[in-house]
Amino acid sequence: MADETKDAVPTGSYLNNIVLRGMPDPNSGFYTLMCSKDNGKTLVPEYTSDGKLYHQRDINRIAEIPFEHITMKSPDGTAFYLSVSDDGQPVFTKEDDSQ
Repeated sequence: MADETKDAVPTGSYLNNIVLRGMPDPNSGFYTLMCSKDNGKTLVPEYTSDGKLYHQRDINRIAEIPFEHITMKSPDGTAFYLSVSDDGQPVFTKEDDSQ
């Protein structure tokens, strides 16, 4: 029985467009995982040892996601849910510690 996943792997020169390529970041010198949409002409750092690097395109994508509520904390550590009422008014609800 043939390995269908292995047999389906395409070949060709376009394989230089690797989704994540490990290499030193030319700006910081630290090792990162980089992506390129143009076969390596432009490399964009995506992950470092600190985790995911967020770019404006990521923020734009996240901004399109509808949230039911957002959890926020006040300076004294009290947590609140921020949501919106049916008429568009902000609603702050204190988080119940018993949950």
